[in-house]
Amino acid sequence: MINRIAVVAVALLFAGSALAATPGALPDIPTPYLPSTEIAVDEMLRLAGAGPDDLVVDLGSGDGRVVIAAARDYGARGLGIELDPRLVAESQANARQAGVAERVAFRQGDVLAAEYRAATVVTLYLLPNLVDKLKPRLLAELKPGTRIVAHDYGFSDWKPDRSVVISKTYHLYLVPAAVAGRWRLHAVLPEGEREYDFDLEQRYQEIRGGARVAGGYLPAFDARLAGDRIAFVLVDNGTSHRFEGRVQGTLLMEGTVRSGAGRNPAAGSWRATRVIRGADEG
Repeated sequence: MINRIAVVAVALLFAGSALAATPGALPDIPTPYLPSTEIAVDEMLRLAGAGPDDLVVDLGSGDGRVVIAAARDYGARGLGIELDPRLVAESQANARQAGVAERVAFRQGDVLAAEYRAATVVTLYLLPNLVDKLKPRLLAELKPGTRIVAHDYGFSDWKPDRSVVISKTYHLYLVPAAVAGRWRLHAVLPEGEREYDFDLEQRYQEIRGGARVAGGYLPAFDARLAGDRIAFVLVDNGTSHRFEGRVQGTLLMEGTVRSGAGRNPAAGSWRATRVIRGADEG
């Protein structure tokens, strides 16, 4: 049987920023507030590429240091979500003292229920099980390309797009567009226009698939998805066609395709529309 002191030690080991709202994690022991260091705050914002066009949302914002640094040092707007009303009041006072009160806001609330769909950057320093409980909301509600930076504890089954170790570990995740399914791909190639039935499988940002053609199948080589940006290569009739583009919502992808060898391959365009099951299938 684990004694209470040992359980407290485990809680301290896995503690993050302002974690009092952690359902199901060591419920009999309050999780302490452990503020991020100045280095950690800066590395999280640097890894996210925060800038003047961003709304940085810190979930479990504590005394507001991440949100304030985002506004003061990176020119971003900021929003902090914090369960403890005393820390919310402290954050507001700290923002006024830092001269950024007009660019930031702090709300008292549960990070599992709060509204932050407009975020372009989300920062987390939370216990692992709370991070995983947040994942469905983050994937469903944030726009593709939104940057999520987790301090120390990332998602258990979602591979980071990038990880950095500078004193601590920071994981960057780009919210991926939803591309799994069947598509009708139209490409303008050097030899003329071409139509493909294109299939994609997806696990977060990892994708694979290919094009079904008469008498065969063309695998999609080097298939990559980064937020709403997609790229893949099809080799057809001995020529490589390099597709790059963006996912527009859930029904359309389009971009440019470069065909052939050398430094100046022929350039064309491509467009893919999602096949709605039962509607366009013949």
